[in-house]
Amino acid sequence: MTNTNHGGTPADEAHDGLDAGWEELADSLATYLSMMVDPDEGDHLLIELTDPDPDGDAGCPPYAQFAAFGDGRMIRAEVSGNAYLRTQFRLGSEAAAWFTGLGWVGGEQSEAGDVEEGNWHIEMPVECADEIVGTVVQALRQHFGIPHPQLLTYQAWGPAADEAEFLWLCATGDVPIDEPTAAAGTPSEQGREPVLGQLALEPADREELVAYVASVLREKYEAETTLDDDGDFVLHHLGQPVWVRVRSDQPAVEIIARVAHDVHSRRSTAVEVGLLNRDSAWAKWDLRDRDVWQTLLLPGVPFVPRHLDAMLDVFLDAMTSTRDDLAYRTGAKVA
Repeated sequence: MTNTNHGGTPADEAHDGLDAGWEELADSLATYLSMMVDPDEGDHLLIELTDPDPDGDAGCPPYAQFAAFGDGRMIRAEVSGNAYLRTQFRLGSEAAAWFTGLGWVGGEQSEAGDVEEGNWHIEMPVECADEIVGTVVQALRQHFGIPHPQLLTYQAWGPAADEAEFLWLCATGDVPIDEPTAAAGTPSEQGREPVLGQLALEPADREELVAYVASVLREKYEAETTLDDDGDFVLHHLGQPVWVRVRSDQPAVEIIARVAHDVHSRRSTAVEVGLLNRDSAWAKWDLRDRDVWQTLLLPGVPFVPRHLDAMLDVFLDAMTSTRDDLAYRTGAKVA
């Protein structure tokens, strides 16, 4: 990964895109809830992380659901509780206290293990859509740790479902994995094909995966991608290189940056790195000699273009919020 400067890329502002994405979801979701006024109480909406094992019995990923009632004047909102969630998504006492403090109830099981109001829920007038949505979005983002709103999908029923385009999310039923097709042309030609609009792809080999990654980067930043001498894609953020590479030892895409170097004490730096890793669900930090590297690894088969798009924002946002403080605490240099 050669430190090759090609004049910078729009990645310098990418961390702003993460907040903007959640704000856009909140606005569109509030707009949709305001339309759920069917007097026959037929309007329902579910937003969720796609379940990789919907027929399994180990629980489900986080979700939120909404139903109109009271002649279309009220909304019941629910957020998944521990009774239904997979182990890795279950909420602790802090989240429970947060829900309770906002007037939500439920999320409990009896001592015998029976579900008693298994989801957190609240009932409010349709006019309070903004308040409902504010709580739901904060729960999904902060308490469940969902890194980007575009990882969510939706299901909708009732008259309002015709306006589901306001959500700017993919319908759950429209998330198939494309069957692999024969590669056509050279990798550079394949990499020029738009892929961000496609749901999932099965690259035939590493060469085709590299082409898919090149296309995502080109579409996301509206600029030509640059490769260094090692064949890694080079972005720039906070005045330093960030590499996106397709691993050669496994079907995976890795985002990586050296965020600090020449640390004063390896022992104290290891403590700081451990704290960062404890608090981060996606980005990870690694002390190598006297350098600290930030990494994020995501699967390459199947390749989901929206995942790379979203995780680039997550990575850069984490780098923005932690790099300078890490360098200060460890007596290190940056860039």
